[in-house]
Amino acid sequence: MLRSTAGVWQSWWMQLVAGLLIVAFAVLPWLWIGYEDQAILPYASNDALGLLLVFSMATLLSAFFARRVGYGGTKFAVVTDVGMVLGFIALAFQATYALEPGLFDGEISADSVRHLYFLGTLFAVFQALYYLIVKLKLIAAAPLFALIAVGFSYWLQVVASLVSGAQSYAQYLWYAGPVVLGLVLGVLGFLKAANLLIWILSLVIQWITPALFESVAAVGQGTERGVGSILGALVSGTSDALVKQEWQIPVLVSLATAMLTSVVLLIARKVRGRRY
Repeated sequence: MLRSTAGVWQSWWMQLVAGLLIVAFAVLPWLWIGYEDQAILPYASNDALGLLLVFSMATLLSAFFARRVGYGGTKFAVVTDVGMVLGFIALAFQATYALEPGLFDGEISADSVRHLYFLGTLFAVFQALYYLIVKLKLIAAAPLFALIAVGFSYWLQVVASLVSGAQSYAQYLWYAGPVVLGLVLGVLGFLKAANLLIWILSLVIQWITPALFESVAAVGQGTERGVGSILGALVSGTSDALVKQEWQIPVLVSLATAMLTSVVLLIARKVRGRRY
């Protein structure tokens, strides 16, 4: 579908609009949630995980868009990213001003300062991930997809929590991220030894990432200061969460999706080759 409308997105202003729309879509559940405090973007002091999910979802969608529609072109990726950056700047300003009315008078709380530091750090990290995923070959980008695909699972669970009657299906939505990773690995294929190593690496990253997300969110809402204490909290939080975490079913879902996708694509290529 995206490829069939690719011509529409080739003008720079449509790429800019695409970046803005991606950010708007990623933050949409919090637009629903945020009517109480008037801040659309999740705030680090009470919803650091939500902030992490918005960045993950926006990065996943925009990277897919730039690779699929823009063919990984640098100009396409940059203009789309400019749209995303403008969207995040607007949301960050709106959230900060909504919770800090005295902002223009130089009054800002310690929580808001910490929020801005956390926001800036996430912004820098996900900007790097975006450009790496867009520009690297799929064999190198696949582990990076594994790093952020879990955000899709969390994001869908947030949506399910807001829809009446959908809460009972939230546990099944957890496997959406593994399905996304499985599709990526399936497109990569398994016929080369290097590809199989990437499969293993990506599955290991997928196993670690939910615990890492929880740990990063805890740091965002915590009081740790200094690089050493923050890194220590991240390591200890991630290791503690890994012990309690289910990993078998997500791995099986990713493997099943990857194998099915690879086999289907392999058959399709052989059939196409016979036709020509």
